[in-house]
Amino acid sequence: MTGRIPPLEEGWYLMSTGDLERELRRWREPDAAVPPSNARRLERAEALAYRDAGNLPDELGRTLRLVLVADDARDVAALDDKRRRYEPDYHRPPTWRRAGSAPVNVVPLRAPGVGGPAAGPWWEQADVAELESEWRRTGAVAGVAVPREYRSFVLKTVAALRAAGEPVTPDSIADSIARWLAPDDAARIRAALRAADPARTRAGWRGRRRAPDG
Repeated sequence: MTGRIPPLEEGWYLMSTGDLERELRRWREPDAAVPPSNARRLERAEALAYRDAGNLPDELGRTLRLVLVADDARDVAALDDKRRRYEPDYHRPPTWRRAGSAPVNVVPLRAPGVGGPAAGPWWEQADVAELESEWRRTGAVAGVAVPREYRSFVLKTVAALRAAGEPVTPDSIADSIARWLAPDDAARIRAALRAADPARTRAGWRGRRRAPDG
């Protein structure tokens, strides 16, 4: 493991919640003379090995945090792409989880003067508007039948899978959602997606459609 690196930089860290709060203040208020925390910087290989070992809190209560820095509006829109550079398999099911595991916590930092994502309802965002329109017409998203109660989870997940060039199936959607939901909740969504379209689930249908020209 590498040593402490003030202030926060893009990359992997071991931090507790208290460490993160202190480091965020140091990053936002560089002249405030806030003392350093117990945050420790990790190389990618070290971080992924720690995750694969369970991402369990260490003796100081630290778990993995991935800091992603947005220097401009393009970076804000491309945070998923940035994450893939540090965690290439993050859409895969979190098979590393065990009792006591913490999820990987992503910490987006915007440089001064850089705004957040465009305001407005999530279903009007460019990457999901087409999918929302399809769901309203057909009850499906990227061809995968989606029960109404899971629409918001699935729309945003399908948009992320497509951006990553991943297949879109009931299982790939559920695998990706499982990264940040409790196991029981992820299992419930998987079962609902499979039940909504069992033929495509059995066939392993990829569900990737080319957008119409024009």
